[in-house]
Amino acid sequence: MTVTIKDVAREAGVATSTVSRTLKDSPLISENTKVKVRQAMHKLGYTPNFAAQNLANKSTQTIGVILPVGTMGNPAQNPLFLEMIQEIGVVCNEQKYMISLATGKTMAELKDSVRLMHQRKLVDGFILLYSEAKDPIRKFLHDEKIPYALLGKPDVYENETIYIDNDNRLSGKSAADCLIQHGHQRIGYVGLTPSQVVDKERYKGYSDALRDANLTVHPELYFETPTDFMAFQEFLEETKPTGLVVGDDRLALRVLQYLQLDKYKVPDDISLVSFNNSVFATLSHPFLTTIDIHVQELARQAAALLIRQLQEPSALLPKMIVPHEVIERETVMRVRGE
Repeated sequence: MTVTIKDVAREAGVATSTVSRTLKDSPLISENTKVKVRQAMHKLGYTPNFAAQNLANKSTQTIGVILPVGTMGNPAQNPLFLEMIQEIGVVCNEQKYMISLATGKTMAELKDSVRLMHQRKLVDGFILLYSEAKDPIRKFLHDEKIPYALLGKPDVYENETIYIDNDNRLSGKSAADCLIQHGHQRIGYVGLTPSQVVDKERYKGYSDALRDANLTVHPELYFETPTDFMAFQEFLEETKPTGLVVGDDRLALRVLQYLQLDKYKVPDDISLVSFNNSVFATLSHPFLTTIDIHVQELARQAAALLIRQLQEPSALLPKMIVPHEVIERETVMRVRGE
């Protein structure tokens, strides 16, 4: 027969409310009583029905983590996102929460996944691991008044959003300044995708740095379509850049391979600065000079701030900016005689 909370209370010689409070580790119950109740649970083989408790408390103790639709392969296989998920998991474990992933091959598929998780009451709130302009997922969460935290700067609803980010405009400026300080004057920018807010901010920072140095600001380049590759080739031939700021480390490896196939040497002919300081930065030679955005801290804070909001719904919605730093390695060299 199934062991109930009443059986445990009878075995421990306490009230059923005392057993219930012990399960919640309530400070109202003495440690000696808690030990006695837990011993009775162990003796009887009692397993708490957390689903029933959560239903009664109107809480699932679960956070949904929303991965972006893949623009450069499967996001779930990207070490950057895996690192974020791991850090979110650490914080959730400490707070007795679980995590559940929401993924999709298309934006419509991802939105359906998020909607089902909410409608079936599988999660208490969500963490979005990306920020895109005019994102239908964020609109759904906002319209339905579902608690969520955003990794990145929101394009709308800023005052109504918990978000954790770097100063991406400043980090973009830092990347370009690194090249300028090494004597580079012809510097391009290769971005991730036009829809990403983070990419727009980093490009603005790149533009700030070049204008401050009275250098030419070039249009943002991409590596998504055959037309993009043709535009990049034309840029190399016409501008003859000595430096490139690249949207992230994974993309920088693709740019590096493309340049090597086109007989350019990095950093001898063209220097590179990228972002994230991920595992990709040291996967191949030369090692990437990159901007460390401290992704572990971003992820931990996202989880902590969302859980605090779930526990204190009336609290003000917090915002947090995590600092960045330039990690100099092997893809930047000083230009002589420029």
